[in-house]
Amino acid sequence: MTTPKILILTGSYGNGHLEVTNALVAELNKRGITDIVISDLFYEAHPILTSFTKQLYLKSFTKGQSIYGFLYYNSDARLTDFRIDRIIDRYGYMRISQLMNSYDFDVVINTFPMQALPIYKQKNEHNIPFVNVLTDFSLHSRWLSEEIDHFFIAGKSLKKELTNSGISSDKITISGIPIKEEFYNTKTLFSNKTNDSVHPKELLISAGAFGVIKNLPILIEELYHQNNLNITVVCGRNHELYNLLLTKFTGISSILILGYVEDMASLMRQADIMVTKPGGISLSEALAIQVPLVLTPAVPGQEFDNAKLFEIEGMALITHEEEEIVPAILFLLKNTSFSTELKKNMEKYFYPTAAATIIDKVLTISKKTTSSKENSHGKKTINP
Repeated sequence: MTTPKILILTGSYGNGHLEVTNALVAELNKRGITDIVISDLFYEAHPILTSFTKQLYLKSFTKGQSIYGFLYYNSDARLTDFRIDRIIDRYGYMRISQLMNSYDFDVVINTFPMQALPIYKQKNEHNIPFVNVLTDFSLHSRWLSEEIDHFFIAGKSLKKELTNSGISSDKITISGIPIKEEFYNTKTLFSNKTNDSVHPKELLISAGAFGVIKNLPILIEELYHQNNLNITVVCGRNHELYNLLLTKFTGISSILILGYVEDMASLMRQADIMVTKPGGISLSEALAIQVPLVLTPAVPGQEFDNAKLFEIEGMALITHEEEEIVPAILFLLKNTSFSTELKKNMEKYFYPTAAATIIDKVLTISKKTTSSKENSHGKKTINP
């Protein structure tokens, strides 16, 4: 039986879109499907413009938050017509056209909010199914188009937003956001953790590659004086932060400073509380393990909207200023019943095996395209 040829569109703004892409590729590979082309669409279309906007995105975590928020909310077609997006989409359309002319795809999976894909479909006669995999818990209109054949989303509230925006419920699957497989099937391990007062509590701080907590050394010093508390800080690829914290807290047995971590799932299983920014992937990983969350002050945009949802649904404590982080941690340490309630709410919102759910549906959607091919071996194949 001929396996389908798949195009996955992604973006390198942060790690979220790439993480989702990798999870989908891993699921496809498990099924023996390797005929895959991955495209970082906007970078390939216009590397200079993309590099500039990526720098703006990274700086938004420490500087220029109002600028990023303005760009995010004012590019939402439900609010206004923002013309910079038209320029970006035009470059994306050109790159999609090149890919479509070079390869005979059976389905296109998109993990990045953009209108270039619908524009391509409007201008070209293709029966290739296009699907969107939304990578946050909130909706931006750049995901929306009647030209998209199916939408895979994180939860029920997002489905309501989509249907209110005119998308048929038949075109929507609540799948959850795809994450690494090691985050699944961890509930039993987590539930066996002791809650007594003798064993130290475990606090996990995901500082991230962008240094989202400006006064992290001061925050750690405040927490260090708490009894029966172990602190693990993951700095990611922020080498400057890692070296600073390692120098400052070396030799203190209750504080562990780590750089980039391959097995974040194990650290999260051990944690009683996690401090992290409200990115779509980080939140999805926390849902899988159901670790009580304190969310750092969110950048205006998708992460701010993610945080609001988690607060409304009772799945996290959110903070608006860094000074609120330590009190939020102390509150969870003292109120174990509240932590338990957070975990119960997170369990309700968790959809296991998101990647498998998505690929099952994608393969069903693409069957007609695959079966109608006269010859699927005449084109060049690119493997990830």
